[in-house]
Amino acid sequence: MHDAFKVSLALDKVPYKIESIFANGQKLFAGTASGTLYVYEVKEPLDDEELKVDLKETKNFSKRPIEQLDIIKEIGLLISLTDGYVNIYNLHTFELERQLTNTRGANIFAIDTHIEINEDSKGIPIIVTRLAVGVKKRLLVFTWRDTEFTDTQELQLPDKIRTMVWVNDEKVCLGFTNEYALININSGVMIDLFGPSSAPGGASFGSYMGIGARTNKPLITKLPNDEILLVKDNMSIFVGLDGKPTRKTGIDWSGTPEEIGYSYPYLIAILPKHVEVRNIVTQNLVQIVELSQARLINQGKYLYVASFNNAWRFIPLNFEKQIDQLVEQNEFEEALSLAEQIEPILLDDKDAKLRDIRRLHAHYLFHQTKFDDAITIFQELEVDPTEVIALYPPSISGALHKPVQRPKTIKPSDETNQSENNNNQEEKVSENEIETENLEILEGKLLEEAVQTLIKFLTDRRQKISKILQVHKTSEPTPPASPSNRTNLVNGNLNHTLKLAELVDTTLLKSYMVTNDALVGPLLRVQNYCNAEEVEGLLLERKKYRELKDLYHGKGLHRKSLELLKKLGQSSEGLMKGSFQTVYYLQRLGSEHFDLILEFAIWVLQIDPDQGMEIFIGDHPEVENLPRDKVLKYLEEFSYDLCIKYLEHIIYELKDSTSDYHNKLIFKYLDKIQKLESKKSESDLEKLGDSILKEINDTNQRLLKFLDHSTHYKAEKILGHLRLDDFYEARAILLSRLGQHDQALNIYVHKIKSEKLAEEYCVKNYIETDDPTKNVFISLLKVYLRPNNGEKLMLESAIRLLSRHGSYVSASDALNMLPLTTKVSELYQFVEKYIRENNKNRNMNMIIKNLLKADQRQVEEQLMFYRSRRVKIDEDKMCPQCTRRIGQSVFAVFPNGVVVHYHCKEKYSQSHDTSI
Repeated sequence: MHDAFKVSLALDKVPYKIESIFANGQKLFAGTASGTLYVYEVKEPLDDEELKVDLKETKNFSKRPIEQLDIIKEIGLLISLTDGYVNIYNLHTFELERQLTNTRGANIFAIDTHIEINEDSKGIPIIVTRLAVGVKKRLLVFTWRDTEFTDTQELQLPDKIRTMVWVNDEKVCLGFTNEYALININSGVMIDLFGPSSAPGGASFGSYMGIGARTNKPLITKLPNDEILLVKDNMSIFVGLDGKPTRKTGIDWSGTPEEIGYSYPYLIAILPKHVEVRNIVTQNLVQIVELSQARLINQGKYLYVASFNNAWRFIPLNFEKQIDQLVEQNEFEEALSLAEQIEPILLDDKDAKLRDIRRLHAHYLFHQTKFDDAITIFQELEVDPTEVIALYPPSISGALHKPVQRPKTIKPSDETNQSENNNNQEEKVSENEIETENLEILEGKLLEEAVQTLIKFLTDRRQKISKILQVHKTSEPTPPASPSNRTNLVNGNLNHTLKLAELVDTTLLKSYMVTNDALVGPLLRVQNYCNAEEVEGLLLERKKYRELKDLYHGKGLHRKSLELLKKLGQSSEGLMKGSFQTVYYLQRLGSEHFDLILEFAIWVLQIDPDQGMEIFIGDHPEVENLPRDKVLKYLEEFSYDLCIKYLEHIIYELKDSTSDYHNKLIFKYLDKIQKLESKKSESDLEKLGDSILKEINDTNQRLLKFLDHSTHYKAEKILGHLRLDDFYEARAILLSRLGQHDQALNIYVHKIKSEKLAEEYCVKNYIETDDPTKNVFISLLKVYLRPNNGEKLMLESAIRLLSRHGSYVSASDALNMLPLTTKVSELYQFVEKYIRENNKNRNMNMIIKNLLKADQRQVEEQLMFYRSRRVKIDEDKMCPQCTRRIGQSVFAVFPNGVVVHYHCKEKYSQSHDTSI
């Protein structure tokens, strides 16, 4: 609880019995049991001054008690209820102006004043005042428009009114003996709120009261936001103007209220033993005031409570001081509720005040180990992450950690919080004594729970910071943020935001270390702003080498990462032993780190050349873009095999057509073969020699295959490097590329001594031509039949060639080249095959000729058919699609003879069959 009002004694032991009170401005009206009106002037106290009340005037209204007082300020009238009549007095002279005689037997009245603009007033606002009077089982309503009395209404009721309040300009809430009702004074419709005839969905006290039971006086209080507070016994509920409850719970008073009122923003109720002050929103008990025999309340801006002989003024205390007092007592929800209800004009920088309260509330909740609730508030307030992280122990917050103590409030005792009733003195409350208690140490499961909520907060901050940094990348830099708005991430300058990003990511990683270290890796593998030095130590301490490698990679510390991988890779144990991790890392560095790649590829190539070559031939874009000349030069320092493997990769896989690379691969093949041959000749072991021979043959086959398929090497350049006494097949392929078929065939026949290879060469390189000098088969015949350099005539080989491939050679050319001593019987197969081939070609030509003639006749017949077709367009010819005349318009004719407008042909063809 706290002090919402300063209670000052206004009237002390007056010699008359107070029956009614009313306050207006600096005037206090007191109606007595003897019918006398006392008018007092109240001087508002300043700061700690005492309340001063002076009697200004007395007026005898009647010999009977003045039961009720009120004023109609707009027309200067004082209204009183005396001796069963409502009387109207001049507010200034207190002279009786009128007695409402038809109110005889009245026991209560209520006043409503509002502004109306309607057709009768022609758009001019007028002041409308209504006086509702309860007379036995009737409700009388008197109406004034501006200062003119206009009319009176009378409504019949089921019971005598015990209390009533205007709830808007046309509805009155009535309290009967055992029930409440809402009545519309314009339509006369009444809704029972708690009686047996209540409409479905109406308000209900439920189990808190029984209909028909003996109860105290019903109490009604009009509240802001179109709410009404209804009371029976010690219970009250909030209802709207439709009669339905507006809140799930009502107020359970500590006793049965005798009177109840509202003074912004509090409810005040007179109970048998004391006066209670409650927050209208939270319904919490705010203040208890011990007042002797209090029985009347004048609610409103000037709040008075009166007994038979005394009256007390309830002066609202400064709202800011009330809020500060609640905060000091750790009653943050009450402080927030109060601050939210107060109009901004009454509170200096209301938004900032609300933010400060919520922030302090979050700190308090955190220290109460209500971590989720605290972090939720921090998120909603967009609190600077530094402030939140500092709440955690050094293992999480690092240098931000500050030993914190929270205030512990000792509530004053009842004796110091109550006034001395015997002397009717103003209530005095002793100041709260404050001591401190150490915060509960966060460790173990409690620390894990706290860190889980921190992760939620940091993850949310991380997303927001990321968006801000993205905006910074795409927009002009913003000026530095002032200290007052630096907690708002959006307004922070770039440097400040980057520092926050580093703090958030580093703390998030530490938090994962506490709760679930499996999440450390995923954090480091994405873009992050972790402090490398701080995180490095943590990861090394826990031997999280994989995560440390990811940290280095993300920060661009590639040398550190590679040194770590080399150290771990060269060890004999551990999950990261071997070269795979280094290879994988180097493959993704790219050409901008080429020197680093070459430096750390050495140890991999030395222990596992095949694995190391993946650094340069792996299927990754970064690998493909490495400078190939430099890679090749680097690999030449290791071995022919690595160079060959790299060249084969870029030529076969990457389709590199650079002539130098093709030439170099051929030279590497040749050099390797020569080196292996030299090694074989020096080898004494038979098994080792066989292995080398196999490798020589394999390399030679790869060479020949490449020479045969590649079209980008320089054949003449390669020929100059070949030994004359070796590499005959390779030389033949190169000569073929140069078009020197005679020399190539001479090699196949006389050096390699393979008719099969020679014939295959001819089949592969044959081009149909009438020029015998360009016919490779004739060239081969020349090799066989007209040898040079003393080679032997190879007639049998020539005859075999003609018998197998004679169709490619002109008979006259072949016969002219054969020796005259050649027997005709030896040429039988050649001649037979030649004649058959000629007959076959002649017959095939005849068939093709006849087919072409038949096709020509069909085309001519089709042409004649289409030329013979006619369509006649006359004045009556209509388009079947649009049903308009064809006339002189462009038209189209379908195969079935239908004629349409040209622009109608698409639609017509879609919906009709137009074939013949």
